[in-house]
Amino acid sequence: MRTALLVIALLFSVDATACPMADAAAYATAAAEVQGTDGIKTAFTVAGLTCTSTSAQVADALKGVEGVLAAAVDYQTGEAVVAFDDAKTNPDALLAAISKTGYAAEKKQDS
Repeated sequence: MRTALLVIALLFSVDATACPMADAAAYATAAAEVQGTDGIKTAFTVAGLTCTSTSAQVADALKGVEGVLAAAVDYQTGEAVVAFDDAKTNPDALLAAISKTGYAAEKKQDS
């Protein structure tokens, strides 16, 4: 019985058993999509991300903003990159979307 409960617990703890290298590769792919997308690019530092689920939550919030063309968020580095249509949205609206998820963020300085 204990073995069955352990197996069930492990099945529901996907983030605890997720591979950080796979997460990094997925972020790299999504970030490349952002860079390859037309529109203004900006980056944010997001504090408090702990797993794939938290980065997906922030990415979904960003993608839900009208005018966002692509977004990628990496919980390991706390980086979020976004491509957006500046006629429809702006960095302040993107920061507000991140804040609504409960995470603090700040815009990275343009280089």
